[in-house]
Amino acid sequence: MRSSQKQRQRLSLRQKSYLATRGLVLEQPVSDFGILMDRFAAGSIVAEKHARADPSGDTWNGDLDSFADAAESTPAELIVDELLDRDLIDDSQVECARFVASDLDERGFFVRQVSRYAFSIDSTATEVRRVLAAIRTLEPAGLGATDVAHAFALQMSRVLPELPVAACAQFLRTRQRSVSPGVVRACLKKLGTECDSATLQRILTELDPEPAKRMTSGQPRIIAPDIIIEQDSLTGTLVCSIPEPAWRLAIDPMVVSSARKDPEARKQVLTEVTRVRWIDDAIAERTAMLARLGDALIALLAPYLTNQSSPPSRVPVEHLMQATGMSRTVMVRALRRKYVKTPRGIFRLRSMVMDRWQTAAAPAKEAVALLLQSGTDSKAMSDREIAEHLADQGIHISRRTVAKYRLSLGIPAQYFRSN
Repeated sequence: MRSSQKQRQRLSLRQKSYLATRGLVLEQPVSDFGILMDRFAAGSIVAEKHARADPSGDTWNGDLDSFADAAESTPAELIVDELLDRDLIDDSQVECARFVASDLDERGFFVRQVSRYAFSIDSTATEVRRVLAAIRTLEPAGLGATDVAHAFALQMSRVLPELPVAACAQFLRTRQRSVSPGVVRACLKKLGTECDSATLQRILTELDPEPAKRMTSGQPRIIAPDIIIEQDSLTGTLVCSIPEPAWRLAIDPMVVSSARKDPEARKQVLTEVTRVRWIDDAIAERTAMLARLGDALIALLAPYLTNQSSPPSRVPVEHLMQATGMSRTVMVRALRRKYVKTPRGIFRLRSMVMDRWQTAAAPAKEAVALLLQSGTDSKAMSDREIAEHLADQGIHISRRTVAKYRLSLGIPAQYFRSN
């Protein structure tokens, strides 16, 4: 009874260790593999870190300075990358975040009316507000504000988190010409917030009417791609390659041989050897997984990658799952923190994939918009009649779905359209 219980506990520990290591390796960027190997080898009595032999010399040896490209980043790209890294937006909000970040003015403010802007980019006002709320949490403080007073209120809230931003901005709009220490004191006094001299000094150092100028725009950043798609110089075909880490884990034979005589040491060494083999298997699985992703991108985006077409619509995640044979869970983990080097530049892998909801909704939503904007006959059609009309065209959606798409497009109901 006792041995079977220990066996179950040992099996559970091995499974947890395997899953944790496997998930870590699948999400690990290529440039961070050295740190992973160092940490594992330092805490292991069996594993050793060795340089991987590369006779060809054509692939990356793990040195960032010898391989990685310097990619120019616009402020909009920096904002979207930061939102993705901090998990402030999901896949369905990436496209909206791109539009909003690119439409910030030179000061970093969003001065457009949200409802009209949402209709112009084929999104919802709620989604635009969520993206703006996420941008306003980034550094420098004040990005995404509607005006200077709103930016000052956001910057003051970084020092005083309990400060009501809307009320503070409303007060500062009456004093925009001069935001002096006296104005800040009067604003905080009216809002019932205590402020000493040290806090006031911190607030004054945070105030900046043009927060976008503090962004590191235009500076190159080093990116180590996880997938490399290149065009063959002779045949012109696209070829995918996966850079492997320049290190490998080896088992120290001296430690293994010295533990053969001691049963307790033998168990510990066997456990360590199993963990080393798990990491090697996980790295091999990661390489094969990324290779399937690269081949799928070549098959789905070949005209764009070879400069034969304009920027494409993003690859539907369902098509990518069918082409690679991955489940939804594995696909989400595979897209995380990965970059692709292509003949047209370096892209974040996640930015090239369209979420499943967008894939299903885009054709139906476009069909509803075209039908309602086609002519006078569509003005007298109810939501149920629109659903029946689209069903004749092979687009099967419910009446409630038609109403949802119509509201997101800013189109009123039948009564208001016909009258």
